[in-house]
Amino acid sequence: MSNSKKKICYFNHMEDLFGSSIGSTIKAVELLKHLEKHDFEVFYYWRFGGQASSPQQQRGWRKALKHPLLRRLFFTPKYMLLNLKEMVAEYRFIRRYQPDLLILRLDLYRFSVVLLAKLLGIPLVLEADSAMSYEWLTFNNKDRNIWPQWLYFFEKFCLKNARAVFAQSLETRQYLSKTHGFHTDDIMVITNGARILPNEPSQNSRKRKELGIPENGLVCGFLGSLHFWHGTDLLYQLMDRLLRKNHRVWFLIVGTGGPYAEQFKQHCAQSEWYNRVVFAGYVEHGRAYEYINLFDIALAPYSSQGLFYYSPVKIFEYMAQGKPVITTRVGQIARLVQPGENGVFFDPEKPEDLFEKTSSLVNNSKLRVHVGRNARNTILENHTWDHKAAQLAQLCNKVIKRSYISNDSIR
Repeated sequence: MSNSKKKICYFNHMEDLFGSSIGSTIKAVELLKHLEKHDFEVFYYWRFGGQASSPQQQRGWRKALKHPLLRRLFFTPKYMLLNLKEMVAEYRFIRRYQPDLLILRLDLYRFSVVLLAKLLGIPLVLEADSAMSYEWLTFNNKDRNIWPQWLYFFEKFCLKNARAVFAQSLETRQYLSKTHGFHTDDIMVITNGARILPNEPSQNSRKRKELGIPENGLVCGFLGSLHFWHGTDLLYQLMDRLLRKNHRVWFLIVGTGGPYAEQFKQHCAQSEWYNRVVFAGYVEHGRAYEYINLFDIALAPYSSQGLFYYSPVKIFEYMAQGKPVITTRVGQIARLVQPGENGVFFDPEKPEDLFEKTSSLVNNSKLRVHVGRNARNTILENHTWDHKAAQLAQLCNKVIKRSYISNDSIR
């Protein structure tokens, strides 16, 4: 091996790079950008060049598959056959950059890169960013158009033929291990992380003025889409009680989308406290910290229902900016947050508990500062993107070294 930078080709097949899967996108971009500090050069392969497919590209097959019966018959074969189409472009991409290693993000029926890795003799690392089969069958199969046996087959095929696998949470690792019979030690856990970004009082004052929030207003903030797993109902109940009781409190909602977004806004508009709720709308991720810096209390009221396999980026980003987080004791969050020290847990089955925990922070500035400072230190010490990239670099170097030893022994 030479002392030059090792080359990695990263394959991510998300159709909409900065759309509904923004957390996964942030993780991929930040993790691999910081990986380049560890003597790696990364080349990205995004489907459609990182943009959503155009309406012209989508119109034909989506119109043809609009009928539920046709979708059940052809959805799975279509996605499987896409591998053949993608394989040509992927092969050219690999030949162009001559990588030492391939990294593939596990996704629905995506196996072409695995086949290419085997054919070309290039070691492959698999990124299991979610409990993929569970996610698709639970949230994206209302028309029963996904054939589970093939979904499981190709998920296992990718796992089995990778030289190494890393997952974003212990829950993801446990799901994949249990579903496919893998030993948990065969899957490394690399959680999400965050950057530590500036927090300037003068900039905060300007932003408050821009949004119409008074300097003495105490801001409870929420970042994300208004989906059921984000605890939208709990968030509204909290707003209604807290804003009626405490006229100093404001709510700042940053983000857009989700099936409950319009209903949520309508309920707020009809309330007596509507003028103390600010909807910032869509904000580019690179500027999200400017809004998080306005939060006095950061909210992440996740639901406890179902398999919580996420490693929520926003929890890390709240904490990185020194904000006391109120969230749910679920999944990987339960190992990141130490209650009363660097965050606060509430029982999602008890809306009263969320109100009481939030009120205690509203009424205790010393507690907010204490929890926020410890939260920031938690990220600084163990959970920056540099920490996560160092873990991935160690894994990649190990795989590449084994591959060279194996090739030398064959020769």
